[in-house]
Amino acid sequence: MPAKRTTSKSRKARVLSPSVRARRPARTDTDPGAGPSADPRQRLGAAALKLLAKTPWNELQLTKVARTAGVPRGELLTLCPSKVELVSLILTELARKADARYMAEAGADAHDRLFDVAMSWFEALAPDKRALAALYAGLKRDPVTVLAARSGFAAVARWLMTLADADQGPWVSARSLAFALVLFRVLPVWLDDDADLSRTMARLDSDLRRADSFFERFAPR
Repeated sequence: MPAKRTTSKSRKARVLSPSVRARRPARTDTDPGAGPSADPRQRLGAAALKLLAKTPWNELQLTKVARTAGVPRGELLTLCPSKVELVSLILTELARKADARYMAEAGADAHDRLFDVAMSWFEALAPDKRALAALYAGLKRDPVTVLAARSGFAAVARWLMTLADADQGPWVSARSLAFALVLFRVLPVWLDDDADLSRTMARLDSDLRRADSFFERFAPR
């Protein structure tokens, strides 16, 4: 398992400067959570990512996901009865990988902690980029599933906020929904970004600041 990723306050300043492309080489470390799991939900999420690397979302079959995960078909009814639950399992698997990478920086403010945990999230997605591209393309054409799975998006965003010690204060539920929206908006930028992730980080910083400004203006003190 590779070491957890740490960052400095100067990192973001350099990232958002004109010299960002020289910031660092692309990551080449392996999935920190690689290996079989005893948790059938985790195996289903990992199997779905594996299959999405070569299968469009609308063609992905739950029974094939179960076979790939080594989960009996009869258990799907309780574990993952529809693709709505499968989205949540995929997101949870990706959040688990981000957890394995993230380490909070001492003295960082809430904005920088959320920035860093989000970047840990996107770095954790790297081995599954092709699968995430298929998932994103499919969900853009499946708004009903996106709407039905909104609680899964919010739950993962809330977990990432917990990792960043940013899950307290007024309107925390609304903030988690806003953070989920930020991640979803930044995702297509990340999918099309270069290895240095400069555009991803610039968009992430901009959207987080926009959300910060909204809550500073309207959230009760």
